[in-house]
Amino acid sequence: MFSAVTRTGMLNSSRTPFSRAVAAQSARAFVATPARRTEEPQSVVAKRALKNRPISPHLSIYQPQMSWVLSGIHRNTGVLVAGSAYLYTAAFGLAPMFGLDLSSVAVASTLAATPTPLLLAIKALISGSLSFHCVNGVRHLFWDSGKGLNNQGVINSGYVVIGVTTLLTGYLTFF
Repeated sequence: MFSAVTRTGMLNSSRTPFSRAVAAQSARAFVATPARRTEEPQSVVAKRALKNRPISPHLSIYQPQMSWVLSGIHRNTGVLVAGSAYLYTAAFGLAPMFGLDLSSVAVASTLAATPTPLLLAIKALISGSLSFHCVNGVRHLFWDSGKGLNNQGVINSGYVVIGVTTLLTGYLTFF
């Protein structure tokens, strides 16, 4: 008995039930679908533009909440701390190629010559970012253990993070 050759070139008799089901599904996938109308969404956008209304809401319409404000700060401080470390490491590695001196003696003499208010501002930025990111990281570790996940726990731990960060930043900046 002869078997018919399918469009893939395989004989029907050599197919397993699974391969037949896949072939039947792929044959259904080639059914033409009606074309979408693209005019409708554009007309909605155009009508809103004429009324000077935003197309979608932005953060400015929401009341700031402790959870998302601290989350945004945590992400930004992470980028600042990691980015600074990467940039300094790259600069330290590439400095000899460009004739720059980034040895500890050169960095210490540059910092000694920096005016005190500017030096304190730099120290506050670095210590504040590092302190907040570390303390908020500990907060996230508590959340990973399942503690303080209710609304009041999130708010209370947020205030603890702000307080401890303020104390650590002050200590690292001035002492």
